[in-house]
Amino acid sequence: MVQVLGVENIEIDRGSCIGDNTWLNICVRDDKTRMKIGKCVLVGRQSMISTGGYLEIGDYCLLAPRVYISDADHLFDDIYRPIIEQGATLNRSVIIEENCWIGINVVITGNVNIGRGSIVAANTVVNKDIPPFSLVAGNPFQVVKLYNPKSQKWERVRNEAEMFKVFADRNEVGLPDREEYRGTLVERSKIKRLDPILAGNGMHL
Repeated sequence: MVQVLGVENIEIDRGSCIGDNTWLNICVRDDKTRMKIGKCVLVGRQSMISTGGYLEIGDYCLLAPRVYISDADHLFDDIYRPIIEQGATLNRSVIIEENCWIGINVVITGNVNIGRGSIVAANTVVNKDIPPFSLVAGNPFQVVKLYNPKSQKWERVRNEAEMFKVFADRNEVGLPDREEYRGTLVERSKIKRLDPILAGNGMHL
Protein backbone atom coordinates (compact mmCIF):
# COMPACT_ATOMS: atom_id res chain seq x y z
CA MET A 1 0.00 0.00 0.00
CA VAL A 2 1.18 3.52 -0.84
CA GLN A 3 0.12 6.43 1.38
CA VAL A 4 -0.58 9.65 -0.52
CA LEU A 5 -1.35 12.98 1.14
CA GLY A 6 -2.30 15.68 -1.37
CA VAL A 7 -3.02 13.51 -4.39
CA GLU A 8 -4.49 16.50 -6.26
CA ASN A 9 -1.03 18.10 -6.33
CA ILE A 10 0.84 15.07 -7.69
CA GLU A 11 1.50 14.04 -11.30
CA ILE A 12 2.87 10.57 -12.08
CA ASP A 13 3.64 9.78 -15.71
CA ARG A 14 2.96 6.49 -17.45
CA GLY A 15 4.87 3.31 -16.73
CA SER A 16 6.14 4.29 -13.28
CA CYS A 17 5.98 2.11 -10.16
CA ILE A 18 5.75 3.21 -6.51
CA GLY A 19 6.90 0.61 -3.99
CA ASP A 20 4.91 -0.74 -1.05
CA ASN A 21 4.80 1.31 2.16
CA THR A 22 5.99 4.46 0.41
CA TRP A 23 4.65 7.83 1.55
CA LEU A 24 4.10 10.69 -0.91
CA ASN A 25 3.38 13.88 1.02
CA ILE A 26 2.37 17.40 -0.04
CA CYS A 27 2.78 19.95 2.77
CA VAL A 28 0.52 22.65 1.28
CA ARG A 29 -3.00 22.69 -0.14
CA ASP A 30 -3.54 24.60 -3.40
CA ASP A 31 -4.24 23.96 -7.09
CA LYS A 32 -0.59 23.71 -8.22
CA THR A 33 1.40 20.65 -9.25
CA ARG A 34 3.81 20.26 -6.34
CA MET A 35 5.26 16.84 -7.11
CA LYS A 36 6.01 15.44 -10.55
CA ILE A 37 7.27 11.90 -11.13
CA GLY A 38 8.32 11.16 -14.69
CA LYS A 39 7.76 8.08 -16.79
CA CYS A 40 9.26 4.65 -16.09
CA VAL A 41 10.41 5.74 -12.62
CA LEU A 42 10.86 3.16 -9.87
CA VAL A 43 10.43 4.37 -6.29
CA GLY A 44 11.68 1.66 -3.95
CA ARG A 45 9.71 0.29 -1.02
CA GLN A 46 9.44 2.19 2.27
CA SER A 47 10.57 5.48 0.73
CA MET A 48 9.32 8.91 1.78
CA ILE A 49 9.00 11.80 -0.67
CA SER A 50 7.74 15.10 0.72
CA THR A 51 7.51 18.64 -0.62
CA GLY A 52 6.39 22.05 0.52
CA GLY A 53 7.57 23.72 -2.69
CA TYR A 54 8.22 21.74 -5.85
CA LEU A 55 9.75 18.29 -6.23
CA GLU A 56 10.49 16.58 -9.53
CA ILE A 57 11.89 13.14 -10.37
CA GLY A 58 12.84 12.82 -14.03
CA ASP A 59 12.15 9.97 -16.44
CA TYR A 60 13.88 6.61 -15.95
CA CYS A 61 15.10 7.33 -12.42
CA LEU A 62 15.63 4.41 -10.05
CA LEU A 63 15.19 4.84 -6.30
CA ALA A 64 16.23 1.98 -4.05
CA PRO A 65 14.22 1.12 -0.92
CA ARG A 66 14.14 3.51 2.04
CA VAL A 67 15.08 6.70 0.19
CA TYR A 68 14.10 9.97 1.91
CA ILE A 69 13.59 13.09 -0.21
CA SER A 70 12.24 16.40 1.09
CA ASP A 71 12.59 20.08 0.25
CA ALA A 72 10.75 21.08 3.43
CA ASP A 73 12.14 21.37 6.94
CA HIS A 74 10.68 22.27 10.32
CA LEU A 75 11.24 25.78 11.69
CA PHE A 76 12.59 25.98 15.24
CA ASP A 77 13.37 29.66 15.94
CA ASP A 78 11.16 29.91 19.06
CA ILE A 79 12.59 27.64 21.75
CA TYR A 80 9.48 28.17 23.95
CA ARG A 81 7.05 26.88 21.34
CA PRO A 82 6.65 23.26 20.22
CA ILE A 83 8.56 22.72 16.99
CA ILE A 84 5.55 20.93 15.50
CA GLU A 85 3.59 24.23 15.75
CA GLN A 86 6.24 26.49 14.16
CA GLY A 87 5.62 25.61 10.54
CA ALA A 88 8.03 24.58 7.82
CA THR A 89 10.07 25.93 4.94
CA LEU A 90 7.75 25.90 1.93
CA ASN A 91 9.56 27.71 -0.90
CA ARG A 92 12.38 25.34 -1.85
CA SER A 93 12.69 22.67 -4.52
CA VAL A 94 14.33 19.33 -5.22
CA ILE A 95 14.95 18.41 -8.86
CA ILE A 96 16.31 14.97 -9.73
CA GLU A 97 16.99 14.99 -13.45
CA GLU A 98 16.58 12.05 -15.82
CA ASN A 99 18.15 8.60 -15.45
CA CYS A 100 19.56 8.94 -11.93
CA TRP A 101 20.16 5.98 -9.63
CA ILE A 102 19.58 6.73 -5.94
CA GLY A 103 20.90 4.02 -3.61
CA ILE A 104 19.38 2.51 -0.49
CA ASN A 105 19.00 4.72 2.62
CA VAL A 106 19.96 7.91 0.76
CA VAL A 107 18.77 11.21 2.28
CA ILE A 108 18.15 14.17 -0.05
CA THR A 109 17.13 17.35 1.72
CA GLY A 110 17.01 21.10 1.13
CA ASN A 111 17.14 23.14 -2.05
CA VAL A 112 18.89 20.64 -4.32
CA ASN A 113 19.40 19.80 -8.00
CA ILE A 114 20.79 16.37 -8.90
CA GLY A 115 22.08 16.43 -12.45
CA ARG A 116 20.99 13.95 -15.10
CA GLY A 117 22.67 10.59 -15.32
CA SER A 118 24.05 10.73 -11.77
CA ILE A 119 24.48 7.93 -9.24
CA VAL A 120 24.15 8.46 -5.48
CA ALA A 121 25.71 5.63 -3.46
CA ALA A 122 23.94 3.92 -0.55
CA ASN A 123 23.69 5.84 2.76
CA THR A 124 24.74 9.14 1.16
CA VAL A 125 23.39 12.48 2.44
CA VAL A 126 22.74 15.08 -0.27
CA ASN A 127 22.16 18.69 0.77
CA LYS A 128 23.69 20.57 -2.18
CA ASP A 129 23.72 20.34 -5.96
CA ILE A 130 25.32 17.45 -7.85
CA PRO A 131 26.70 18.05 -11.37
CA PRO A 132 25.31 15.94 -14.23
CA PHE A 133 26.84 12.51 -14.81
CA SER A 134 28.48 12.27 -11.37
CA LEU A 135 28.93 9.41 -8.93
CA VAL A 136 28.83 10.63 -5.33
CA ALA A 137 29.14 8.93 -1.95
CA GLY A 138 29.45 9.74 1.75
CA ASN A 139 28.24 12.15 4.41
CA PRO A 140 28.93 14.87 3.50
CA PHE A 141 28.98 13.52 -0.04
CA GLN A 142 32.04 13.72 -2.26
CA VAL A 143 32.24 13.32 -6.02
CA VAL A 144 33.97 9.99 -6.62
CA LYS A 145 33.69 9.72 -10.41
CA LEU A 146 32.68 11.93 -13.32
CA TYR A 147 31.74 10.93 -16.84
CA ASN A 148 34.22 12.38 -19.33
CA PRO A 149 32.69 12.82 -22.81
CA LYS A 150 36.16 13.17 -24.32
CA SER A 151 37.33 9.71 -23.20
CA GLN A 152 33.73 8.41 -23.09
CA LYS A 153 34.50 6.82 -19.73
CA TRP A 154 33.67 7.31 -16.07
CA GLU A 155 36.88 8.68 -14.52
CA ARG A 156 37.81 8.62 -10.84
CA VAL A 157 38.50 12.06 -9.37
CA ARG A 158 40.73 12.02 -6.29
CA ASN A 159 41.50 15.72 -6.05
CA GLU A 160 40.59 19.13 -7.46
CA ALA A 161 43.12 18.86 -10.29
CA GLU A 162 41.56 15.65 -11.61
CA MET A 163 38.09 17.15 -11.27
CA PHE A 164 39.16 20.32 -13.07
CA LYS A 165 40.53 18.25 -15.96
CA VAL A 166 37.23 16.42 -16.48
CA PHE A 167 35.25 19.66 -16.32
CA ALA A 168 37.64 21.20 -18.86
CA ASP A 169 37.03 18.24 -21.18
CA ARG A 170 33.29 18.63 -20.64
CA ASN A 171 33.49 22.28 -21.62
CA GLU A 172 35.48 21.39 -24.72
CA VAL A 173 33.36 18.46 -25.95
CA GLY A 174 30.03 19.33 -24.36
CA LEU A 175 27.34 17.30 -22.63
CA PRO A 176 23.74 16.82 -23.74
CA ASP A 177 21.34 19.26 -22.13
CA ARG A 178 18.41 17.91 -20.20
CA GLU A 179 15.92 17.86 -23.07
CA GLU A 180 18.39 16.34 -25.53
CA TYR A 181 19.36 13.65 -23.03
CA ARG A 182 15.74 12.82 -22.31
CA GLY A 183 15.04 12.49 -26.02
CA THR A 184 17.95 10.08 -26.45
CA LEU A 185 16.74 7.96 -23.54
CA VAL A 186 13.23 7.76 -24.99
CA GLU A 187 14.61 6.85 -28.40
CA ARG A 188 16.88 4.08 -27.12
CA SER A 189 14.77 2.65 -24.31
CA LYS A 190 12.79 -0.53 -24.84
CA ILE A 191 10.90 -0.10 -21.57
CA LYS A 192 7.31 1.11 -21.84
CA ARG A 193 6.21 0.37 -18.28
CA LEU A 194 7.70 -1.13 -15.13
CA ASP A 195 6.35 -4.47 -13.92
CA PRO A 196 4.01 -4.01 -10.90
CA ILE A 197 5.86 -6.88 -9.22
CA LEU A 198 8.56 -4.30 -8.42
CA ALA A 199 6.15 -2.55 -6.06
CA GLY A 200 6.05 -5.65 -3.85
CA ASN A 201 2.28 -6.05 -3.91
CA GLY A 202 1.70 -9.37 -2.17
CA MET A 203 3.90 -12.45 -2.48
CA HIS A 204 5.59 -13.34 -5.74
CA LEU A 205 7.58 -16.53 -6.22
